[in-house]
Amino acid sequence: MEITPEPPASPPRGSNAVRNVAFALLAIAGLLLMFGLGYGVSDLTSEDEVRIVERAAGDQQPAAAAQSDQDQAREESGERSELAIGASILEETFEVLQDEFVDKEILDERSFRDAAIRGAIDSLNDPYTEYLSPGDVALGVGAIETTYEGIGATVTDRNGVVQIVSPFRGSPAEEAGIRPGDIILAVDGESTDGWTSNQAVQRIRGPRGTEVTLTVQHTDLATGGSPPEIEDITIVRGQILIQSVFTEPRELIPGESGSDLVDREGNLVDDILYINIAQFHGETPSELRSALRDAESGRYIGVILDVRGNPGGLLRQTVQATNEFLEEGSVILSEIDADGDVQTFGAQDGGIATTIPIVLVQDQASASGSEVLAAALVDNGRAVVVGVRSFGKGTVNQLHPLTRCGDPSGCGALYITVGRWLRPNGQVIEGLGIVPDYEIPLNGDDYIDYGDLQVFAAIDILRGIEPPPPPERVEDDEEGDTEVPQVIEREDPHAQEAAEDEE
Repeated sequence: MEITPEPPASPPRGSNAVRNVAFALLAIAGLLLMFGLGYGVSDLTSEDEVRIVERAAGDQQPAAAAQSDQDQAREESGERSELAIGASILEETFEVLQDEFVDKEILDERSFRDAAIRGAIDSLNDPYTEYLSPGDVALGVGAIETTYEGIGATVTDRNGVVQIVSPFRGSPAEEAGIRPGDIILAVDGESTDGWTSNQAVQRIRGPRGTEVTLTVQHTDLATGGSPPEIEDITIVRGQILIQSVFTEPRELIPGESGSDLVDREGNLVDDILYINIAQFHGETPSELRSALRDAESGRYIGVILDVRGNPGGLLRQTVQATNEFLEEGSVILSEIDADGDVQTFGAQDGGIATTIPIVLVQDQASASGSEVLAAALVDNGRAVVVGVRSFGKGTVNQLHPLTRCGDPSGCGALYITVGRWLRPNGQVIEGLGIVPDYEIPLNGDDYIDYGDLQVFAAIDILRGIEPPPPPERVEDDEEGDTEVPQVIEREDPHAQEAAEDEE
């Protein structure tokens, strides 16, 4: 739907650029009406947002460009829409501020426009629908990439702070000491208070070889200090190659096991196939097929499928990867779009690992695509789940470029929630996540003292052994009421914007 404001009765007092504010708002508002209204959701549980399962660019449906008969009739009659009236109010507001605001030197037309757009989107109460400025778009925010320059981590602002979801495996961020759950308090000395994840990404990304200093508050207890520990960490940016599938775990027993798959006694495990899927991008299906090449050869008694910290990625690649574990005709997921239409995705013939037992390991940073995978395997009787409840991101998002503002520098884009996932059993994923069959939390102290209890439990289950309950900790009296944060993941490679936002 296209809505065009009528020309003003008298010449405006502001510059022509001010008028662009109104037109930009109209374009945004029209798109919001088409794609956003009615799909606002509350921010329900744990982590972020992370930016997650989305359609590939080729899957996007273009917005309707033609006006409806009702819009045309309104224009012909001289009646103005609420949006056109609002745009005029916005323009007049800026003009009044230019004339009368005491600190008028701080006024900036672009900032004013962007704030108006973001305010309109905030009214939807949907943490996954947002406006990306031309600078965000140029930076690649919202895209699913396989390589870029930065520190190698994903962030979220879902909990009202800029927080690390997970550093990428072997990335500059991980090597410098960034850990999952770290809250970024400042970037190069500038406070992140009030920042969005996109703003954080813009400041933290940069050319390889350059440095950025993050002031972080660690939320795990792995350092032995009294929480919360605050630390300045300087990171040298690098060329980040985002590998999707790994067949060697991170160190399961600190300082002892290296990259070997071992059990809780430290014995080498060579009859179980370990696969970690870090995210779903264009190369994931082929990387996964290579890892699963001899899964059904009889050499292995089962597969550990580790999706801790996996934020999702591209829908097509998520479905193709899940297909490798299911018989033809099995339902993978259903999607409800803005019109209430339901599309069901089913497994095709040719899956490589359709009979071998699977234990899936997840954490609270496992989101969207990884939740689609987990739900499909659980509901089709193909896997049991170890870990903690997953993130609960059950919406599909599209990146929709904006083109009508007339600004040579670009109009930005909308990252829009356009649908919801249903798992094969008909339940929603949004806000609920996937509940594990075996609740095995893992914090930093547990990892240091006992190793990776979640992978050890997966090994036990595949061997037909009931895993022991997680250890109970007795806090010191002086820390008796201190809340111990859940899960410091040492096994998962990384966790984006959404999904989620890569630095």
